[in-house]
Amino acid sequence: MTEQPVKSEFGWHVIRLDDVRPQTPPALESIREQLTQQLQQQKMERHIEELVAKAKVQ
Repeated sequence: MTEQPVKSEFGWHVIRLDDVRPQTPPALESIREQLTQQLQQQKMERHIEELVAKAKVQ
């Protein structure tokens, strides 16, 4: 339990931890395609931002 109340945008809260469960990360092979897609999307977004920053509008 928190020693002090915690303030958030919704008000004051007292937090109590009831349980801790071990969590294992998924195997790389099972999420490789998803990670590849996310990285490609991020790279494309950065490239578009660079092009927009360089563009001259008259």
